[in-house]
Amino acid sequence: MRILLVGEYSGFHNSLKHGLQQLGHEVNIVGDGDGFKRFPVDIEIGSTYFEQSWLHRKIKVGWWKLTGYNLEDRLKLARFRESENHLKNYDIVQFINSNPFGCEPAVERIMLDFLIKNNQKSFLIACGDDYEYARFLTEEHEGYNILDSVHRGHLQKQQLFHTYKYLGNGYRDNYYKVLEASQKIIPSNVDYAMALKQQDKATAIIPAAINHSKFQLELNTDLSQIQIFMGINRGNYWKKGINYFEEALEIIKKKYGNKVFITIAVSLPYQEYITKYKNAHILLDQVLCYDQGYNALEAMAQGKVVFSGGSSIYLKAHDLASVPVMDARPDVDYLVNQLSLLIDNPQNILEMGKAARKHILDHHDSIKIARAYQQHYLNIG
Repeated sequence: MRILLVGEYSGFHNSLKHGLQQLGHEVNIVGDGDGFKRFPVDIEIGSTYFEQSWLHRKIKVGWWKLTGYNLEDRLKLARFRESENHLKNYDIVQFINSNPFGCEPAVERIMLDFLIKNNQKSFLIACGDDYEYARFLTEEHEGYNILDSVHRGHLQKQQLFHTYKYLGNGYRDNYYKVLEASQKIIPSNVDYAMALKQQDKATAIIPAAINHSKFQLELNTDLSQIQIFMGINRGNYWKKGINYFEEALEIIKKKYGNKVFITIAVSLPYQEYITKYKNAHILLDQVLCYDQGYNALEAMAQGKVVFSGGSSIYLKAHDLASVPVMDARPDVDYLVNQLSLLIDNPQNILEMGKAARKHILDHHDSIKIARAYQQHYLNIG
């Protein structure tokens, strides 16, 4: 089959592409590379023009305030139109979510309509923010979630605009447009599946694919100083609950001094990011989730002990008895205790790291995951 994967976040579609290619399919990715992260895509519609200098950014913001139009969106649309001949006649077109190019709804709709009209079967992935997920979080969800900083009164809604915006009419209409055109909507993890319990087109969770051939087991056997790594994307700071990690790390510094070495990296391109944590024993991914994010999964493939989602909710959803992840919760004292257990018992870090890689090979292998997608593409089962 000829398959077009639309949009890219954190390497999600690149890893699935690898698996699908191993099964003999022709696969291309169209997208903008996920902003500063610069993930590879086959058909590039993004641009770094407005990030090249302070002046370029000011021009973009000024024009938006003056006219209501986003110049970056217009540039994406122009590049999309230049590539239209390469975006037709696929057997499968799969959208990573209903806003895969990150544009304002009116511009996004032009590209979505073209892709739906000029290709055969469409599929929608529940991966990242969309209308249904934002609606669920604001109206139905119980327990902690990515909007906790608003619920707890730390932030106003406009400070998490990138999630709340999906409740707007344009984003809602685009979501239903893609959903209506799609054969199925496929949740990529527990967090997104929660919002789809009443959706007839929703499938069972298909976990994110990991191309583990890209990664080796990178166990740092020098346990004389425990290395802890945390990456921060400022745009997702509050959504991921990084504030809880930061408070916990301040306590850990005082408690253990030179026994720990802490690295904090901010908004790095993908290749630089994964190089930065190579020697880490422990990686702090995110707090306000019930499943592992993509960065967590890739770190686990390298044998890192990861703090991310791994509670009983996760285990039940994936029908697992256990998972080699440190379940992260929005509780500073709890995080400090969990970190302390690892620092005080460093041999456990190596054992858990080996188990983490095995978990990825067993449950996230890109070829195995690609077969699960292929079943839906072929309407089998």
